[in-house]
Amino acid sequence: MGYTRGMRRQIIGLLFSITFAGLIGCSSDESANAGSGGADGGGASSSGGSGAASSGGSSTGGVSTGGGGGGSGTAGATSNYDCANPDPAWIFCDDFEKMDGGWDAWWSAAGWTDHIGKDDPGRMTSSSAAHAGKWALHMPADASAGYQGADLIYRPCDGANKAGCNMKGYPQLYFRTYLRLAADHQKVHHFLALGGSQLDDYWSAYGNAGCRPNGKRHMGSTVDFTDGDHATFFYTYYPKMNCDTGANCDKYSNSSQVCSECASKDMPCSNGPECCWGNHFKPSADVKLPLDKWVCFEMMMKPNDLGQDNGVMAYWIDGTLAHEETTMHWRDDANLQMNMVRLQHYLTTGDAGGHSNQIWFDDVVVSTERIGCMPGG
Repeated sequence: MGYTRGMRRQIIGLLFSITFAGLIGCSSDESANAGSGGADGGGASSSGGSGAASSGGSSTGGVSTGGGGGGSGTAGATSNYDCANPDPAWIFCDDFEKMDGGWDAWWSAAGWTDHIGKDDPGRMTSSSAAHAGKWALHMPADASAGYQGADLIYRPCDGANKAGCNMKGYPQLYFRTYLRLAADHQKVHHFLALGGSQLDDYWSAYGNAGCRPNGKRHMGSTVDFTDGDHATFFYTYYPKMNCDTGANCDKYSNSSQVCSECASKDMPCSNGPECCWGNHFKPSADVKLPLDKWVCFEMMMKPNDLGQDNGVMAYWIDGTLAHEETTMHWRDDANLQMNMVRLQHYLTTGDAGGHSNQIWFDDVVVSTERIGCMPGG
């Protein structure tokens, strides 16, 4: 069997997880680039998810096709709060207006915990093409940077805000950003993500690609989109996920090597040799991100109660519910809590195909409750 584009991405993801396994404990640049549902996830899953569909949809082939309806929070919500006047439920806000004082002044004051590519202006820089105010964040994926994407990571540290900290945990998180894809934008490997780890184990959220989660180490969900048409979907790992058998895995990777790596992280291949890549949960009808237009994007994740299949993940585009899943099972340990947000546009040089996939971000908020869009859109 030939190598599909999804298989090639899976191999890239595996190489990233192996490469960075020895860097756990570092806090610089690409060492952060192995997060749950993040940079090391590995493209399209060959098996899809097994969760039940939400209202108005069905689950076929393991890929949920849940429809609209319902939703966590108020549909079409708007917010009159901002970073200068935050809602009490907000735990983080960056409108990038501190870029008035320069790049270094913004970084020192903004409150992000870690990054991938911040120090390379070909990957991340300031822009006056803002959604609101004077400044926005621009990820140019420039040729000078090998067309690579970038990532800003927020972790709610309990103490000094730095990579490796002990963290606070939350029963649920909401994450809103305004985003604008360039008119000629084509693809991304992984996009916006929420997740969590043990409160005293910062690094366990990273380097988990290929492994079936054990319900204790990490959890997370990413909203990705398909190449070309930008149709959105959830990409997530969970203990009962569908995985490639060892025989299928060995057609494009090495299941023994994958299982050895997973066992070293207390996630052994208990079902026999296998490779696990994020399962997809899609809306019943495509919900696409437009190009060359500011979009209000919000997502949420609420872990399941212990012993229950009632975890929730949802996302909204311009205030309208795009997709929701309400029967997820990510964790079996109460100390596994929500404590990670990734404003990422992850793309490798090999994936980019010599094209600069540019994106702008603005007006980022992390909250324990529904945030909504700004008045006027």
